[in-house]
Amino acid sequence: MAVEKMKLLSITGKEENIDEFVAEYLLDSGIQTEDAVKVYEKSWKLANFEYDSTAKDLLKKCKALLDKYKIRYNVNIESEKIEKNLDYIDRVITDIKNSLDNLENGISDKKKSLEEYRKKAELYNNTKDLDIDLNKLYNLEYIRFRYGKILRENYGKLENSIKDLNAFLVKASDDEKSRYIWVMCFATKENSAKVDSYLNVFKFERFNLPVELDRKPKDIWIECENKIQELNFEIENKEDELIRLVDRDAEELVELYAQINLYIKINNVKKFMAYDENGLFYIIGWIPAKELTKVLPKLSKEKDIKYVIKNHDEVASIPPTKLNNNRIVRPFETLVKMYGLPSYTELDPTTFVAITAFLLFGFMFGDVGHGFVIFLIGLIMAKKKISMGPVFEAGGVASIVFGILYGSIFGNEHIIRAIFIRPMENIQTMLIYGIAIGVILILLAMLLNIRNGIKNKDKKKIFFDTNGVAGLIFYISVLTAGVYFIVKGKMIVSLGVLSTFIVIPLLAIMFKDTITEKVFKENSEEKSSLFEKVFHVVEILLSFASNTISFVRIAAFAINHVGLCMAIYILADMFTGTGSIAVTIFGNVLVIVLEGLIVGIQVLRLEYYELFSRFYTGDGKEYKPLREKI
Repeated sequence: MAVEKMKLLSITGKEENIDEFVAEYLLDSGIQTEDAVKVYEKSWKLANFEYDSTAKDLLKKCKALLDKYKIRYNVNIESEKIEKNLDYIDRVITDIKNSLDNLENGISDKKKSLEEYRKKAELYNNTKDLDIDLNKLYNLEYIRFRYGKILRENYGKLENSIKDLNAFLVKASDDEKSRYIWVMCFATKENSAKVDSYLNVFKFERFNLPVELDRKPKDIWIECENKIQELNFEIENKEDELIRLVDRDAEELVELYAQINLYIKINNVKKFMAYDENGLFYIIGWIPAKELTKVLPKLSKEKDIKYVIKNHDEVASIPPTKLNNNRIVRPFETLVKMYGLPSYTELDPTTFVAITAFLLFGFMFGDVGHGFVIFLIGLIMAKKKISMGPVFEAGGVASIVFGILYGSIFGNEHIIRAIFIRPMENIQTMLIYGIAIGVILILLAMLLNIRNGIKNKDKKKIFFDTNGVAGLIFYISVLTAGVYFIVKGKMIVSLGVLSTFIVIPLLAIMFKDTITEKVFKENSEEKSSLFEKVFHVVEILLSFASNTISFVRIAAFAINHVGLCMAIYILADMFTGTGSIAVTIFGNVLVIVLEGLIVGIQVLRLEYYELFSRFYTGDGKEYKPLREKI
């Protein structure tokens, strides 16, 4: 049961060195910051640092380059210390980007030219064998010239359709493997419009050849092919140069990315700091005592840094809670946190919960077979990093242990001998055990409450609280007298003596405010009327009785487990073969799921309502160091 000790650390230094200071001392520190503006009391005004988005903008710029050129990097990488300022980083990234952009633009321009030459070469490729000047064809006075391609199956149809129009077709190129034939169509000026209509009907795709004066198609095609080779060579060289530049700049970009991430973390820390008009920065927060011993030697070496350390009882601020439990108990912190973290000056109930939850679950659900299944489920959950996995494992072990004590394996009590007791055969004894366990746990809870009172120096809680010394004496007196009377059939002491041990504690609880004021000179914050005090005493009597009797349920669930399993096996016996096996398996799965869930809920109910309510507030604030916030 341990809440780690905290110290309040306040640090002051020169604002000009703040980035280096944060990087070296605060990023990996365990300090949980408080609002410096509210905590510090100075003759000058303090202000919080405004967030600087420069680093975030640079990060986007750098990340865009890394992603664009597929440079491998760790998203969360950061430098250990500041090596370059943001202005330098901005200049370098801009220079790298400009160099790469210029190369890419050059490559892009050459690719556009390459595409144009390829299209041109494709057009002239089909006419390169024609030993004519195309310019003359386009400038004929009485003849109109068309050039394009047509589907192979439409060529003959078109040729027959236009032969009566003083028009004819000439194949410019005919690759038998292609669906298309490249064609030149000649028609008289008068019939060109009709010929064009037939060309459209038979889906003739017309292309206008770029006309170059006094040059033949083959010469133009050769020139295009040469230019294509030249451009391909230049593009290849440019792309190789781009790869070399990326390889050259990759490492530097990754280093700059790490530096930018460091600046972003520094800016996130500065949100929790303050500065004044004299150029000083301030930070204050809670830090675990163990971590403080590592930080102090470093701070002591800094001439421009001043620091002050205070204990929790020297300041008004309440420290955060950091639980410190061993590996076995730590998984049960999850159950404690579900109720609420202990305050800094309160006992950590994790160990108490680990022990009591283990015993209560095992007592109510004692079965070797069912416990083993629950244990396996816990193992699987733990491997998948589910927080409740180890708790399930502990629950499974508890079931196995009590299953051995009860002699129960998958609800069958005829396989092994009971070491301790068989619940169904000893119902009355089990009920007594249930109440006895409840009494012991309630007494422990009251002792923990007294311990909390001692730790907090709260005399009212120690002596006059319902769960303090007065309540403890009352409860023990009533229990002792009651048990003795049931066993022996007579009073343990005279009624007058017994009344002293019962009435006086109740009166002490009833008038605890007045007694505290008179005896310890402490003023009570709240005053209550006599009627409220009487009602409170009645409530105490009822709560002690109901809380104690409530633990009968743990015996009832243990007995219920046996009865439910018996019913399953009786039902299975009504079937034969596969049907009997199916009923047995389904019944045991139902027991594990439903009864396991109900018993787990009952454990939490007993912990939270019957025990925690007596000694635990759970109003602590969670410890969240800077390294987790950023």
